[in-house]
Amino acid sequence: MPAEPFGPTVLKAFAWRFALCLALVLAATLRWGHALAEALLPFIAAEINALDNTYRIVSLDVVQRGGEELIRIVVTLARCVVLPDGAHCADPRAQAQVSTLLGHLTLPPTLAAAAVLAWPPASWREVVWRLLLLPMGLALLLALDVPMVLWASLWQLHVDAFAPGLFSPLLLWLDFVQGGGRMALGLVCAGGVLAAARALGERGLQRR
Repeated sequence: MPAEPFGPTVLKAFAWRFALCLALVLAATLRWGHALAEALLPFIAAEINALDNTYRIVSLDVVQRGGEELIRIVVTLARCVVLPDGAHCADPRAQAQVSTLLGHLTLPPTLAAAAVLAWPPASWREVVWRLLLLPMGLALLLALDVPMVLWASLWQLHVDAFAPGLFSPLLLWLDFVQGGGRMALGLVCAGGVLAAARALGERGLQRR
């Protein structure tokens, strides 16, 4: 077990282990990514419904379009949309749809999981904590990405149509995530799991 958390030996070990773990996790994602996305759709819908009752979800599914797999949501308005210029009430029969790539759901967790599995541990106790904490970190990562992106994309339709230039923290989050922030979130998730597992593992050793 390495004594120096960021020493050259640790970094070299991490480099080849990360490449191996990333290849394995990517292979698993390519094989089961579609099934994973299908399984997560009810949770994505539940999060969007919990965050905003403006929309009534008509469908949320994984579709193929132009050789790419997309997560697509189709909604109608459940109530009027209130913007600075007033309330906008559309025909309840009208539908809107937005989508995001299936890879946006799978790539950040893939990166985070590979980094967590590859970083050389200081003890077996730390390994156990990593395995316990990783699912929670991935769940938070997933909640911050695709559901928020779909929600923000729907909101952007109203802003672009009725209030262009409106400042919205939700749209800022959309720009951040779509601009490469989702990969940064994956690395932050991995770093948080590794740091927490290291701290909990060392605390367990100190009690002995």
